[in-house]
Amino acid sequence: MPLNITKGNTKKDGKDFGFWFIGAIEKWCAEKEIPFDKAKYGLRNTDDIEIKWGMYKKNDVRDVWAGSSDKTGMSILIRGDFTFTFRDKESHDNQVDVRLHNEGDYVIWREDIEHTWKMDEDSEILTLRWTEK
Repeated sequence: MPLNITKGNTKKDGKDFGFWFIGAIEKWCAEKEIPFDKAKYGLRNTDDIEIKWGMYKKNDVRDVWAGSSDKTGMSILIRGDFTFTFRDKESHDNQVDVRLHNEGDYVIWREDIEHTWKMDEDSEILTLRWTEK
């Protein structure tokens, strides 16, 4: 396949990187000691955006607070019922719950916001992260 066209499957292509299938794949490969093959990863390897196809089961919970590293994050509900809890990285007093329960519901947060989540139903979420310029 030419290097200017890349095709694949989000579920298969993200299996080595926690469902992330587009992003800094060369870096991720180095971190996981996976050989990097430019032809195999093609246009999926980029520092400009990260994209994740998340598949979760009812009652799955992320019980550790996570940040967006140095990027703005956005999650879009494909199907299911998914509740995020957000808090400010500097002040943990103020927490906000955001429930995504209609297909297409989304939430966007800045890199200074931490989050956890819980699955109210089996869910699929498309998450993107990018750096503001």
